[in-house]
Amino acid sequence: MSGMKARTTMKDIARAAGVSSVTVHKAIYSKKGVSSETREKILRLAEAMDYSVNAAASSLKRGALHIAVVLQSVSNPVNYFFRSMWAGIDKVERDLLDYRVRITRFECGDDWVSQEKILASIAERKDIDGVVIQCWDETRLNGVIDRLYDQGIPVVTANSDAVGSKRIACVSGPNERIGRLAAELLRAFLPGGGKIVMVGGRPGVEIHNAHRRGFRAFMEETGYSFPIAEVDGDGDPGRVRNDFSRALDGIEDGGGVYAISSRDTLLACREIQERGIDDRVRLVGSDVFRELVPFFEQGILRATVWKNQQAQAERAVLALYRYLTGRQAEWEPIGIGVVLRNNLEDYL
Repeated sequence: MSGMKARTTMKDIARAAGVSSVTVHKAIYSKKGVSSETREKILRLAEAMDYSVNAAASSLKRGALHIAVVLQSVSNPVNYFFRSMWAGIDKVERDLLDYRVRITRFECGDDWVSQEKILASIAERKDIDGVVIQCWDETRLNGVIDRLYDQGIPVVTANSDAVGSKRIACVSGPNERIGRLAAELLRAFLPGGGKIVMVGGRPGVEIHNAHRRGFRAFMEETGYSFPIAEVDGDGDPGRVRNDFSRALDGIEDGGGVYAISSRDTLLACREIQERGIDDRVRLVGSDVFRELVPFFEQGILRATVWKNQQAQAERAVLALYRYLTGRQAEWEPIGIGVVLRNNLEDYL
């Protein structure tokens, strides 16, 4: 063991900087009482000396952290996407068990109004240190998110953002690239062209708008000259299905469908199956869940774009935890993948 390098401590940094260990602690954790010049000097030394915070030890010295997570309820059987996000929350809770982190789950409805009520109730409490939320509208939650921040309760958004708010970080996939990838797949599946229908997504949710932008941008850049219709996925599911059914009328002789969300992917699978047009219509969907397996096996669903929503939820909590323990709430982009019939089991 004599060849192992000893871990740098705050005392080592204090000795090198000519200050006390208390001053080093304040500088590293962005506490008050340290001049900017001294703070910069200490941080430079910490980096040069390869100092890393021992989070497990630090957690023993502070009180427990209480994080609220606001995601859509999975009591609704069509919330396939959120099953994976909640699985990510369960995993990160286990990972943080030794760091005195407690997670309280708030299951919201399928709208921003129910989320606003939950966030407002959190603002009235005194026991929550931070919030992770997937936003059902890109701006309408900004007021309550800003209120929480001003009260010292930081918010991290997961999957979809609160654009222009005081949220401290957003953990999401490369959303325009997701749309471009779906477009590239459909172009490959439609060498002769044909009408395309984009179904699903919500106009108020920025990630869905980004998927559409990326999809159309790729098609325009590659000179796709056939019509691309859009069916809004917001509102009553029966209405969405009727609108999608009418849009399919023009592509039964050959064309493609891009389903933007998990729910709309299953809707599109069932509609194409019922019409018996899977030999003429190429479908690219979103995400991966068990209910899609039969449609992959039957050739109705040609591919989906996997957004790794479990990792999005996990990393959103970790980003908030880092911030609450005095570090930067930054994470690398979430990776995406293409799921085909032959690699489907790798993603389930």
